[in-house]
Amino acid sequence: MPKTSMKPSKHNSDSHAETHVQFRTEYTYCPMCATKLEYRHVFGARRQQCPNCEWVHFRNLKVGAGVLAERDGKVVLARRGINPGKDKWCFPSGFVEYDETPAQGAIREFKEETGLDVEITELLDVVYYNADFRGAGIMVLYRGRVIGGTPIPMDDVVEVGFFGKEDVPADDDIAFDSNRVALAKWKNGRK
Repeated sequence: MPKTSMKPSKHNSDSHAETHVQFRTEYTYCPMCATKLEYRHVFGARRQQCPNCEWVHFRNLKVGAGVLAERDGKVVLARRGINPGKDKWCFPSGFVEYDETPAQGAIREFKEETGLDVEITELLDVVYYNADFRGAGIMVLYRGRVIGGTPIPMDDVVEVGFFGKEDVPADDDIAFDSNRVALAKWKNGRK
């Protein structure tokens, strides 16, 4: 079973100062053969390795995907029902499953959270984050348009909203920095 410790740190990105949580996930025993792990210098870094079967623990990033989608000139946002960002708005998004591409994951998550079908039109941004209590990751943001479905809050969403450029929620009501930056660019007509 991995052990996780959290340590707050400061990080500047896109001129937004944020408090991030750095994670250190460690195992005590090898998941392959149950031998107690040791720290060794392997593949250019200090990593946990099994002295018996030589399994190496790599701490990999999570991959998430989301869509800034429009319908009739309005952007679709979802109000989160869970942390991180509970009660705040964000693009419908979530973690990519092992058997799908980021684009497929973004389309699936959009439908699961909003009841709406979306078509991806372009890649918007790829963002690194480490403020999530589940660990650091990469968020792949797409731009798209709603092509069908009925807006129904589902999964971890409590409300689905359509916002014009004049009525987008305030920055304090947006859950994630990547979404705030993308929304600001969308409101100003920039890609």
